[in-house]
Amino acid sequence: MVTWKTDLDTVPLHTVLIASDQPENIAVWDALFSQRNCIVLSESNVSDALQTAQLVGPSLMLIDMNLSKSQRISLLAGLREGSRGPILMLINANTIDEIVEANQEGADECLVKPVNPAVLVVKAMAWLGHGQRVERAPAMLGVTL
Repeated sequence: MVTWKTDLDTVPLHTVLIASDQPENIAVWDALFSQRNCIVLSESNVSDALQTAQLVGPSLMLIDMNLSKSQRISLLAGLREGSRGPILMLINANTIDEIVEANQEGADECLVKPVNPAVLVVKAMAWLGHGQRVERAPAMLGVTL
């Protein structure tokens, strides 16, 4: 009989996809998630991020890209189709309307840049603790602030 002993603190529990067009940020986010025993995948363009999401089905997706509105809509739709994991989006928002728009387009949570890395990790780990995202109720999509 063979036994296998593992330390639960060292077994990766989640896969995180980081889609960022800023290499210096990828290194920071990668290190933060790796320290929490996550498997981290990173992509630097939209098409590769979509392909990875469909192939791997990550537990969480972090988007840190400067995108036009149409690119953002396309990316979020593709990620929602390719994976059940929550989508956290870092955005340069000047108004609350931009944040609401990104949420309506498919982001589960938007954080305004610059983001405190500790805040990002706490929010991401909370989302990972919830498991798969729940489909939005149609009534919530029309909420205005």
